[in-house]
Amino acid sequence: MATTPSTVPDVKALEPIHQRQHRRGVLPGEHYLDSGYASAHAIVTARTRGIALITPVLLDQSRQARERRGFDAANFTIDWKYQQVTCPMGQASSSWSPCRQHGRPVTVVKFSRTTCGPCPVRERCTTGKAGYRQLTLHAKAMTDALRTARAGQAGRDWQAA
Repeated sequence: MATTPSTVPDVKALEPIHQRQHRRGVLPGEHYLDSGYASAHAIVTARTRGIALITPVLLDQSRQARERRGFDAANFTIDWKYQQVTCPMGQASSSWSPCRQHGRPVTVVKFSRTTCGPCPVRERCTTGKAGYRQLTLHAKAMTDALRTARAGQAGRDWQAA
């Protein structure tokens, strides 16, 4: 058990809890948590300690995912080695730009206007005035962890657990 001031988000309390469990030699193999503890960073960090976090992660909040009728980020294939993303229509991204957002490293991937403009399913992918699709990717380990967690929590086995 751990107590913190009410202003401390649950996810910030998780690593200190695991550190105390590690010192005491009682790290769990699986740690069941509510959604307040879920983040890609927490999942990856716990995994390095040999802990599987069983927690609902936030779903993709993009318009495409919310409406369930477009192409959300999970529909795009990421080739980390060649720094390329392929859209559901088989088109390759035109830029891969590492940067920082909110103090964290991310990669902004863009598709060109010449690719997206004439696409027959463009409205299912983007309604942006810029005329092209853009994705923001977290580090590979975190992106993979989120994609795996989101896919897993949709299954009956995860829900039963």
